[in-house]
Amino acid sequence: MTRGRAAAACAAEMHAGERLRMALIDDRHAWLERLAACTDGEVAHVGCADSPHTAELLAGGALLHERLVRVARVTGIDVDGAALELIAAGLGGERLLELDISLEVPDAERRRYSLVIAGEVLEHVPDADLFLRGCLELLAAGGRLCVSVPNACCPKIGLRALAGRESVHPDHRVYYGPRTLTRTLAGAGFELEFIASCFPPGAGLAGRLLLNPLLRRAHRAAQGPVGDGLIAIASARANASAIAS
Repeated sequence: MTRGRAAAACAAEMHAGERLRMALIDDRHAWLERLAACTDGEVAHVGCADSPHTAELLAGGALLHERLVRVARVTGIDVDGAALELIAAGLGGERLLELDISLEVPDAERRRYSLVIAGEVLEHVPDADLFLRGCLELLAAGGRLCVSVPNACCPKIGLRALAGRESVHPDHRVYYGPRTLTRTLAGAGFELEFIASCFPPGAGLAGRLLLNPLLRRAHRAAQGPVGDGLIAIASARANASAIAS
């Protein structure tokens, strides 16, 4: 194949399926709370501490884990032991594990959970495949994984770039768009069931009054991924156990 034909074939593959239509979720935390409430069986909340903001979120009643434990049987999992101690002191009696599932999943936790929630975690981890395969080991037969990540396709990112700015969390390693998130999940043994863009809780004044209303109008017109984040639900593929092992 000539270089020109190879480039044309690559371009065709890149643009295939580029038209994205998806739901827009107005409040990520409220949506995840409803998802947990509708789940039969146990829920694992990976990255439950929201470190290093645990104390601040607990004090303000804004920690997602606090909402999830009200509506479901939830085990909180995090690598930050000190933050887990804050949660234990603030909530009391909840099941918490200091654990890096990228490295090891104890036998007692394998195939235990009907739902694994990893909200705003995947963009932080050094190895997404290892992390997702750990999530896979947590899932019981027929269980589902729900991940949320910042959205690389959010128009707000482009607007900042036009002004010569990039606003990014100091611990984020990667941006995900809908198609790259789908590929990443597939590479770890998952099959996508649902994907949507979403707004996070606690938007700033400019977001509430100006940008988010404009993005909602844009979504009504084209159903594109306009939200700040993405939420995806995926289940294990039939051959996923071979991938995870």
